[in-house]
Amino acid sequence: MKNESSDNLYAFAKQEVVISGNWEEVEKKLHAKTSDQQVIDEILKELKKEEQAARLKSGLTKLGIGGALLILGFLITCINYHSNTSFTIVMYGFTTTGLLLMFWGLYDIIG
Repeated sequence: MKNESSDNLYAFAKQEVVISGNWEEVEKKLHAKTSDQQVIDEILKELKKEEQAARLKSGLTKLGIGGALLILGFLITCINYHSNTSFTIVMYGFTTTGLLLMFWGLYDIIG
């Protein structure tokens, strides 16, 4: 940011995004505080970058956990294949949970 007033505007916009989550509303409130369109565009661009980075991190975490559950379910299924115990709960439970987490993570990443 360029100066202290733009830093204050950035903090204000970040708080408004957390509260409302509506980008148009945040932009209107920024227009009420300043008339410099370049500063407003810069603030919104930076906030959208931060939001995308947070979603990417969350999505990658979910993908990792989902993949680990899929691998764990596969390993348990392979190990227990020749035993006379029922492992369908593990097989389907871990697979379903892993796939759901992976799709949720992809949704977070792609948007």
